[in-house]
Amino acid sequence: MRVVVIENQGFYLDLLTDALSGRGIEVVGRAANRAEALATINETAPDLAVFDIRLTDATDDEGLWVAEKVRAQYPDVALMALSAYLEPAYAERLLVMDAVPRAVGYLGKERLGDLDELVQAFHRIARGEVVIDPYIISQLMARRRTRNPLDTLTPAERRVLALVAEGYSNLGIAQRLNTKISTVEHHVSTLTDKLGLTQVGDPDRPHVNIRVLATLTYLRGNRPS
Repeated sequence: MRVVVIENQGFYLDLLTDALSGRGIEVVGRAANRAEALATINETAPDLAVFDIRLTDATDDEGLWVAEKVRAQYPDVALMALSAYLEPAYAERLLVMDAVPRAVGYLGKERLGDLDELVQAFHRIARGEVVIDPYIISQLMARRRTRNPLDTLTPAERRVLALVAEGYSNLGIAQRLNTKISTVEHHVSTLTDKLGLTQVGDPDRPHVNIRVLATLTYLRGNRPS
C-alpha cells in the first residue's frame, strides 16, 4: 500500500513515517501543509492519505479542507484523519463527502501506541471501509439524543462565536486568537451558515444584525438545561 503522510509536526511526521515503513507500507510522500499535500498527492497517486486535522495552528481545520479537495479531485484515494482532536463536527464533515460514506477514517493519535491495530485500520480504509474512533461514535450518539445547534460547530467556530457574543469585532477576535482576520471572517461566514442565521441585507429582514443573531444563538445554546 502506498501512503502519503500529511502532518505539520515533525515529530509525528517522522514517527509515523518510520512506523509505517517498518510494517510493509510504502510512504511515497510527506507534506506539512495543504499546498504541499495536494501537490504530493498529485505527483505520487497514493492509495491512502493520512492527515492531521490541524496543519497551521490550534484553531484551523485545514486537514479537512485537504480531505475534501482530495476526495473531489482524486476519488480513488482513501482518507484517514489521525489527530489529537476528536470532534463530532469534524467526523460529520468527513462522512458527508460522499452520498454513502466510503474509504474514510478518523482516529486519535494515541492509536500510535498500537501500531499493528493502526496499520490494520489503514488497510481496512484502503479497501473502502469506514473506521471511526469509538469515542467519536459515542459523542455522535449522545448528540442525537440532545441536539444543540451549537453542536454543528467546530471548536474553532465555537471560540469565534463566543467572542462575537462578547462583543468583539472580527479584528478583535483575530487579535485575541492570534490568527489572520481572513480566518476569522471565514469562521464567521461558516458558522452563520451552519446555524441558519439570516444574513445582513436579507430583503425580508433588512434591519437584522447578524452579530446580534449569532449572540442570541450562542446564549440559547449555552443555557443550563
